[in-house]
Amino acid sequence: MATTEEIKQKIEELVQPLAVSQGLELVDLELMRPRRGRSILRLFLDRPGGGITITEITRMSRVVGELLDVHDLIPESYHLEVSSPGLTRKFKSPRDYQRYIGRMVRITTRQARDGKQVFRGILQGLENDEVRLQEGGTVYRLPLPEIAKARLDLDMKNNLKGDKDLS
Repeated sequence: MATTEEIKQKIEELVQPLAVSQGLELVDLELMRPRRGRSILRLFLDRPGGGITITEITRMSRVVGELLDVHDLIPESYHLEVSSPGLTRKFKSPRDYQRYIGRMVRITTRQARDGKQVFRGILQGLENDEVRLQEGGTVYRLPLPEIAKARLDLDMKNNLKGDKDLS
């Protein structure tokens, strides 16, 4: 029987070209295989630059479901969930640190640096495996291997200034 990681790899190889052909990208994939009950396969899709629609998610859910049925990659019964990664999406690859330059992020380090482990500020980018983050008047350089978690964060005060359209 294939391991969960092997199954995830095969699913990614199958779904990624389909997503790209639709102008989308597979941002993340989760497969949870509990001892009891149905497995859950979660696919997080987005449009480069953001803005995936519910219609696209619905269509991709149907097409991916049919594709997975044909290829029978998951041996047990499972539930498929397809969605957007959301406004506070997790960073999954180094390219995310370039993609979201200028956005508010929240980074948690594996160990405290300068007396803290959680940094929240404006992402300045990734250079030489160091993430640059501006927090107030300070620019931190956080080595990529020391980052435990990173995600987009909401800055409601600044994000909503002058915004009339919240869609």
